[in-house]
Amino acid sequence: HRQSPKTLLSSTFTNQDTDPIFNYDEESRCHVITVPSFLPNTQINDDFPYPSPLHKIHVLPILSTEETSHLLALARNHANENKSWNQQDSSRHVSYPTVDFAIDESAEISEYLGNNGIKFQERIFGALSDAFDVDADDLSFLDLFCASYEAADGGGQLTDEEGRDTMDRLEFHRDGSLLSFTVLLTPPEGFEGGGTIFDALRDVHIDGTVPILKSPGTINPPEAGFATLHSGKLLHGGHVVTKGQRVVLVGFVSVDERNTRDGALGDATKEWGRNDVRLFWDRRRLSLLKKQQRAGNNQSQPTWRIKNWRYLPKDTSERRSEKNEGRSYFGPHSIIPHKVLESIERRASQESIRKRRLITEDKMLREILLPRNERGEKVNMQMGEWKEVEFDMDGLILGWEEGNEGAN
Repeated sequence: HRQSPKTLLSSTFTNQDTDPIFNYDEESRCHVITVPSFLPNTQINDDFPYPSPLHKIHVLPILSTEETSHLLALARNHANENKSWNQQDSSRHVSYPTVDFAIDESAEISEYLGNNGIKFQERIFGALSDAFDVDADDLSFLDLFCASYEAADGGGQLTDEEGRDTMDRLEFHRDGSLLSFTVLLTPPEGFEGGGTIFDALRDVHIDGTVPILKSPGTINPPEAGFATLHSGKLLHGGHVVTKGQRVVLVGFVSVDERNTRDGALGDATKEWGRNDVRLFWDRRRLSLLKKQQRAGNNQSQPTWRIKNWRYLPKDTSERRSEKNEGRSYFGPHSIIPHKVLESIERRASQESIRKRRLITEDKMLREILLPRNERGEKVNMQMGEWKEVEFDMDGLILGWEEGNEGAN
């Protein structure tokens, strides 16, 4: 019942032989979109092949129609009673606040999703395990919450007469977890717009043959109860809702470190941080340029004097007579050359930053997940019994027992 893969036209950064691929299985109703490769041929390492499991985005049914309707009703009741969807929560999600509530705040929803209910964790961890080749018992929740996105009114306002401070979208970001999912609870006919938007799919040509993929790189599940599974390290966001309300169940899922390669995420984070530095210096350049233009300087680049020259080697005759020191010398009138400023501007351009970001993301997705034969042994953390706490001159001593065998 598996349909032939469809190749989608992609961005100019993409290698021709690795255009994004769409697969659909009629029996499971599972859609799989493989994001394109952005890594230049000169940086490809055969030890880290493309695509890795983390290059794939899975859209599949996870809740029945009845389960979804009941969960949505429970979520709305909790939100209305506690005013959970009346303001953005910046205490739990500091960098990217959302209008949401944590599932563990609702005993009724927690019970419904738990082992005495529909056993949601077992179900979603099983789906993530199948999708990304990670054992289900190596997965754990970092966060599980229910979020609401509401369209702005006709004037573009998100704060209504009652003072509710809602949101209609979520900016591009990366999650704190390696794996993430979003379960659509609202029927698609209940809102317009929305969906999860991925930067890596932005330039994919949309011709209507892949119904769940919309411009600009947005995935819209076909029905309520469908989950979108993806790596949380793929740059993504919530696309703008233009009408109605979109309610989703969102989970950040941690993967046991035995499955991941040390340093892969750290290296990627450093590269993404360098983009922030490029943007910082370009903002400084632009601020200075605008200030000087207001004063009548119409040059294409600002006059940027090097203010820290006092702390650099001085331009003295003795210094000039020295050979092969390999260092420039600055004085109170030294300025940054225009060619350097042009380089700062070019390297901070939107497309240049995006290209570097996608290359780094692609490399990290290839490297971070270890092959099964390289993963460490599982550590079974069994609860023991606390022994009596004793004090001595060296401080606090704690004992720990497992069964009848004690360990100090």
